[in-house]
Amino acid sequence: MLTTSKIHHKTFPVTITVFITIIVWLGSKWYFNDWFDDPNKYIAKSASLSATILMCWCILLSTRNTLLENFFGGLDKVYQIHKRIGRLSFFLIILHPIFLTAHNLPDILTFLEEMAFRKPDGNIYLLGQNIGVAALLIMFFLMAFTLWVKIPYHFWKKMHEWFGLVILLVIFHVITVNKDVTAYPLLAVWVYSFLFIAIVSYIYIRFLYKIWGPRFIYNVSNITNHGELLEITLDPKIGNMDFKPSQFIYLVVKKNGISSEPHPYSIACGYNLERHIKLGIKKLGDHTRTLDKLNSGDEVTLYGPYGRFSDKFLTSERDCVFIGAGIGITPFLGMWHVALHSEERYDNRDVPVRLQYLHPELIRTWRSPLVYFFYVCRTENDATFDDDIRNEVIKSHFHGFTAFEKRGHYYECYLSKKHGRINAAYINERINGGLQDKYIFMCGPSPMIESLKMQFKKLGVKEHQFIVEDFNLL
Repeated sequence: MLTTSKIHHKTFPVTITVFITIIVWLGSKWYFNDWFDDPNKYIAKSASLSATILMCWCILLSTRNTLLENFFGGLDKVYQIHKRIGRLSFFLIILHPIFLTAHNLPDILTFLEEMAFRKPDGNIYLLGQNIGVAALLIMFFLMAFTLWVKIPYHFWKKMHEWFGLVILLVIFHVITVNKDVTAYPLLAVWVYSFLFIAIVSYIYIRFLYKIWGPRFIYNVSNITNHGELLEITLDPKIGNMDFKPSQFIYLVVKKNGISSEPHPYSIACGYNLERHIKLGIKKLGDHTRTLDKLNSGDEVTLYGPYGRFSDKFLTSERDCVFIGAGIGITPFLGMWHVALHSEERYDNRDVPVRLQYLHPELIRTWRSPLVYFFYVCRTENDATFDDDIRNEVIKSHFHGFTAFEKRGHYYECYLSKKHGRINAAYINERINGGLQDKYIFMCGPSPMIESLKMQFKKLGVKEHQFIVEDFNLL
């Protein structure tokens, strides 16, 4: 089932391209003096053109392209925009056949007949209409499962791969109906350029990404099962992934009994010269519940890393508040480790110059900002990662560091069943100096994040202080 947050994202490039499409179309109709007699067609055509551009954007945004990720502020933001415009394109495209045949109303029978498949009898336009109807039906089927039916991730991903067929049918529909897009040269160049980009993007992500994507081969060096929590440590076999704490990867496992579909998981450690990667995975779905079949020495493939969540934490510009709930706690684990072990750094002579630039947190001169960490759970049984978080504290004490409380760090596992919903005032009271000069990092259910943001703003927190990881695929 599709869920989209209400958090604001940078969608203006998408909006601008849709606006340009409509302007070019109307400008072409004016230039050729080719106006419709039926005013309903203006709604039908503007809806179809807008939906086509949005569908092309959807496929482009699914490529996990680094430039797009950097521009939109992280792959989580890219996927949220992808979901929003995908849903919008679906509802827009439905308007196209409705308003094309609206002139037949109130004759319902004729109205419905003209929306359905029709016998072409050599008429190329009717053939194009049938292709359009086929595209709409396939899109409706795929979107119905996305919008209203909760299905396993691997099944959802397989169904998503059929959206490439929808784009192909849209192209054939545009060519065969031979109307506005093909009739106006400037509009044709504009729309066909988007369709070409969409096809290339689909071929890349569907067939070429597994070869050309950011791919690294790792071996399982250790796997520990803690009830519903699986902790997997990986060591590089071919290539060494350069990552930052809080980033995530796509994990591919080729072993009997485990789905080979790529699944996203957060990295639960900071970058280290030993080059190992730790994943903290809660067994929630079909894929995660089969991962305990992995054994030491098994080979896995990692794609990534992705995410920009920790960028401002690593600059050490401001002290930080971490608020994580549910599986949204995992991006914080690596950042928490880095914060507590900031004294356990290397001499700059031991770290290659390139890594000093990419990972200043490795050097002894780097000092972590103070971190106020709130892990929000309903009950103690739901606090799956609480032991891991506290173990990082114990490890830092064991290594001889000053107690984390004396250094100024703070951690609390907040139980909402016992204390009620967490609120901004509660958090503000526990932070030395208040919230006004802090970065506030949040990851968890969208309703909780939206509510806290509103409460924080009433306390004077500015928009630029919020850093939200908004990653959920379904």
